[in-house]
Amino acid sequence: MIKSLPKEENPREKALINGIESLSNVELLALVLRTGNKDESVIQLSQRLLNEIGGFVHLMNVDYATLVSLKGIKNAKAIELLSIIEIAKRLKQEDSIRKPLLNPYDIYDNVKNELMFLKQEHFLLLCLDNKNCLLKKKVIFIGSLNMSVVTPREVFKEAIGVSSAKIVLCHNHPSGDCHPSQEDIYITKQFEELGKMMAIEVIDHIIVGWNEFYSLKANRCFKDRHE
Repeated sequence: MIKSLPKEENPREKALINGIESLSNVELLALVLRTGNKDESVIQLSQRLLNEIGGFVHLMNVDYATLVSLKGIKNAKAIELLSIIEIAKRLKQEDSIRKPLLNPYDIYDNVKNELMFLKQEHFLLLCLDNKNCLLKKKVIFIGSLNMSVVTPREVFKEAIGVSSAKIVLCHNHPSGDCHPSQEDIYITKQFEELGKMMAIEVIDHIIVGWNEFYSLKANRCFKDRHE
């Protein structure tokens, strides 16, 4: 258990003395898990969990089945960990609603955790007000993009429904390469023209790759500035 660890290794003691922000990712995870098992301490269990899921960043998308398949993670630990992850997601979502999306980096920061790790292409619509604040976010389509399946009618119906002045098109490339296909470019141009007719501005189309993204408005690829 946490309390049985030597004082210098006890994340609870370190947090009390130095502040919670001083803890490493492994130590924060150990506080949530609380106990290890007969073969390893809670610190060792936390480190192994992160190693097996591919690192701290993948906690955001870990699921129940994956957690309980790991040695030392039972139902209660899995649910407690998932609840912490869900709280973090909701706090981030609330914060992102208030923050205006003023440039491609702002848009990427808003959607990257939802899109970067997906195994299929997801087409995500952001509806914005006149100040570029988020009104609504919705997955419109899952699968390879083309104009026959990503229907303008559904996209603009969502925008009109929340009185959106502007929209952003976003999708991911599961390959990790963010550069646009000819179909991506074609869809963007078509939506821009339709947006002018509907008096709804298409301010960008962001393609999310692995720690990078492409802005069709800026016509260039950007690296994740937090990488």
